[in-house]
Amino acid sequence: MHSRRSAPAGRVESSTVNACGLVQGIALVTFPAASTIFTAPASYDLTSSQYGLLFVPQMSTAIAASLIGVGLLWPGLTRRASEKTIGVAGLLADLASMVLLIASWLVVHQHAAAFALLLMATACLGAGFGLTVPSLNTLAAAFHPAAAAKSVLVLNALLGLGTALAPVFVAVFTGLGFWIGLPVLAACLLAGLIGVSLRLPLDPGPVQPSVLPAPRPAAASRIPAGFWAFAAFAVLYGFCETMNGNWSQLDVTSLGVRTATASLALTGFWAAVTAGRLLLAAVQRWLPSRAAYHGLPFQPSPATVHPRPARPRPAPGSQLGRDDRSTLQA
Repeated sequence: MHSRRSAPAGRVESSTVNACGLVQGIALVTFPAASTIFTAPASYDLTSSQYGLLFVPQMSTAIAASLIGVGLLWPGLTRRASEKTIGVAGLLADLASMVLLIASWLVVHQHAAAFALLLMATACLGAGFGLTVPSLNTLAAAFHPAAAAKSVLVLNALLGLGTALAPVFVAVFTGLGFWIGLPVLAACLLAGLIGVSLRLPLDPGPVQPSVLPAPRPAAASRIPAGFWAFAAFAVLYGFCETMNGNWSQLDVTSLGVRTATASLALTGFWAAVTAGRLLLAAVQRWLPSRAAYHGLPFQPSPATVHPRPARPRPAPGSQLGRDDRSTLQA
């Protein structure tokens, strides 16, 4: 299933794969971008615990779907299904997520029903992400075998652009008094991409013998010990990205910053993530990957310094000032 193509794909196929990456990024950050809406008392009125719980089904289904997509889980299905089938299935799951999010807004004041729909929506989004992204990466590399790394980099840059655009769309639609416009827009884009994808072959082509890896002894096929250290750092990075991506908007608004400004801060975060990936790819010709991986984990350290909100200075003689002085005297 994961193969390479002998001839480049058509421009329409390549453009469709890249467009899917862009829209996947928008859909992925829809929920964090709307975090202040989910926790607003006049809206969904979710507690912090309930908001955090939204991402548990998303994480679980994303992991399971990714394992299915690469054939480590349910390999029989993976062998029978084409990359196109897996990718379209992921887009359908993303579309279901947006539809469920829209449906939850229709029952927003029925707390239990709205929360249940949100949980189902994030579960579908995780499945969509886990199925779509591996398939898109495979197709992007197979469509341009002579420049596979560059094609995958462009795809992931577009996915990152989508993550940066989602908070902007939320801010714009919220300003128009119609925040649900973001999932409506994402649903329309996904429906259009599904329709286009079904009409295209999206076939990575047959596996060429020249690119098949030679069989290796069992001892040489064992996972090296260094891999587990790398995997552990990858998990820790996942924690850092999730905390910033899912919670930064709520943290910023808790400092008294306007919601629109907090949306721009979230956009800046995802834009910086994308720019960092592009920068790392650009400097690899001068800076070895080993040195980059040793130094970059310390780069985000200043972000751990949380600013303390400024206390309003009471007016002279005010009750607030008298209460504060009495507290200090006590």
